[in-house]
Amino acid sequence: MNQERYVGMSVWVRVQHRFGPRLPEWMLATIAAGWGGVMLLPARTFDQPSYQGFRALFGSEEGLGALMLLVGLICIGGLIVNGARKRVTPWIRVSTAAVRFLVWIGLFAAHALGGIVGVWLVLYPVFAATELVNIYRAARDGGESNAVP
Repeated sequence: MNQERYVGMSVWVRVQHRFGPRLPEWMLATIAAGWGGVMLLPARTFDQPSYQGFRALFGSEEGLGALMLLVGLICIGGLIVNGARKRVTPWIRVSTAAVRFLVWIGLFAAHALGGIVGVWLVLYPVFAATELVNIYRAARDGGESNAVP
């Protein structure tokens, strides 16, 4: 029997056990995917004055929307795989949190280029700081899983 994966109900129990401590990762991955989904709606978001920096940095909102949706879904997939495996795969979590960290910094910069003050001044720095905590926690899990035979 494969010792690396749980099967049947064991998968659900393992995912539930690991879900709570990784809730910030799940939330920010969901926000990234949702953000991308909103950009893919037919409304012309980048036409708003507060999004002029987005046009300058990212070009098309469809391209950014597809990228954000993909990033969010890959992160969610990584969390599912990580939660379903007996032996943790924290490096998936480290790398996806690092990508999301860069995304939040990019969105902050794009809003800053727009020159219009908004809630983005609070949200994206907090998201980015939370990703740094996520990176630290996942890396710590990696160190612990490598130390245990």
